[in-house]
Amino acid sequence: MEEHTVESLAEVFRCFICMEKLRDAHLCPHCSKLCCFMCIRRWLTEQRSQCPHCRASLHLHELVNCRWVEEVTQQLDTLQMVGTTNKSDDQDKDRCETHQEKLSVYCWTCRKCICHQCALWGGTVRDTKENTIKHSGHTFKPLDEVYDQHVTQIKEEISQLRRRLMELISLVQEVERNVESVRAAKDERVREIRNAVELMIARLDAQLKSKLLTLMGQKNSLMQETEQLESLLAEIEHQLHTCTKSDLIGKSEDLLQMINQVHRKPMASFVTAPVPADFNSEIVPQYDISTFVMNNFSALQRKAEPVYSPPLNVNCLSWRLKVYPDGNGVVRGNYLSVFLELSAGLPETSKYEYRVEMIHQGSRDASKNIVREFASDFEVGECWGYNRFFRLDLLASEGYLNTETDTLILRFQVRPPTFYQRCRDQQCYIHKLLTAQTNYINQVNDLKERLAIELSRNQGSGASTKSSTSGDGSHLPRSLRPLPLPRSKPVRDKMPQNSGLLELEAECQNDQDSSGSEDTADLSDNEDTESQDISALVEDYAKESDNSNDENDIDEET
Repeated sequence: MEEHTVESLAEVFRCFICMEKLRDAHLCPHCSKLCCFMCIRRWLTEQRSQCPHCRASLHLHELVNCRWVEEVTQQLDTLQMVGTTNKSDDQDKDRCETHQEKLSVYCWTCRKCICHQCALWGGTVRDTKENTIKHSGHTFKPLDEVYDQHVTQIKEEISQLRRRLMELISLVQEVERNVESVRAAKDERVREIRNAVELMIARLDAQLKSKLLTLMGQKNSLMQETEQLESLLAEIEHQLHTCTKSDLIGKSEDLLQMINQVHRKPMASFVTAPVPADFNSEIVPQYDISTFVMNNFSALQRKAEPVYSPPLNVNCLSWRLKVYPDGNGVVRGNYLSVFLELSAGLPETSKYEYRVEMIHQGSRDASKNIVREFASDFEVGECWGYNRFFRLDLLASEGYLNTETDTLILRFQVRPPTFYQRCRDQQCYIHKLLTAQTNYINQVNDLKERLAIELSRNQGSGASTKSSTSGDGSHLPRSLRPLPLPRSKPVRDKMPQNSGLLELEAECQNDQDSSGSEDTADLSDNEDTESQDISALVEDYAKESDNSNDENDIDEET
């Protein structure tokens, strides 16, 4: 196909007079046919002054010189040479090296293409430079038939590849559809969030409107009373300046009565409860708050050891303040250092917002309180806070340290940034409680089974066992001794490692004993199998951090 294309192009670039390769090509301006300059000049000089192709009038000066034709003809010659070489190479490849005959037979035994002479006369084919193969007695098949079989097999493989390609394209399209569905789901969530935010803003506007209506009602009532007082004052002052002495004396009783009428209404009736300025957020949860009162602050400062606040237990989290009364590290003796520690919580790192506030005890003005707030990623046992929370020499002079009671009051607040995270914390806490409840139920059932076994053993022992045994069961083998039962313990900041024993006395009456004597088995053991109260679950998971624990200073981080 390519050979025919090259030949057809070569025909276009032939002289239409001599039908040979173009030399110094020129073309007719009327029909655009190419020809050699020598040919067209001879024609116009010796024959007639018209184009031999279109018969239009033509002169030498009207011919157009085509210098680019020479480059095109050279490229065509190159293509023809390459095509001829490839064709000859292909023909040489399809010929027998021994007989120079066309390969027409396929030796099924040797898996080689041979000519008909090799097949008929048992010719040899050189397998390698040293080895030759003889085909006498071999199985032969026509080369075209084997070729068709291979072509069919390759086409089948190609069809399988095409099917595989279509499957891959289908998978790609499926992934693209998945991408579009993910983006659409994200856009849907964005629309939901925007709609929810718009509804939240509308509810906030409604709350604001309600609060403003209440405040405007209070303001209008006060303004109305103010206008009445102003008009009364203006009237009284007018009477004072315009009335004569006799008239003023006559009207003084009425004026005083009007003033007394105003005073009858107490000022407390105008004082209304202030409308709270807070608006409940539907996105960010409220802070959980705890207050830490540090008594004997001066003594704590002299010890120069960290002081811990009572824990603030929220769901499965346990928070506490870690305070250095005399400062921590390089700021010791100069600054009060305050840190917030997560003593128990989730195993993974989570971000929480917190606020540490030092109460101004010199006045009730909350604006004078020192407030530091930040958001940090907490792990269990990790502290975040401020090395330079406040200067120690200014605590008393600024009114934050009560010198009379020697107390310092700190308030800390903490919350997750979203309700989603709060729900996650609650789910963790619920899961722990359910797990503990299941364990307690299993322990109770196990203890009931043990108790039933011990009671049956004691009842079957008879009176002989009663007379020969003591009440504590120490003579029995260890496998037959009474088993211990757990007892609940009160919630403490630190659960002790060694637990006490709960003794359970089981009464066993011998049916054959007419005196009705009772055997009391003291079910006690030194094994530590006691269970703890559910309310102390958070303390069970709390890890006591060492005083040398590294704190994260927000001032240095930021």
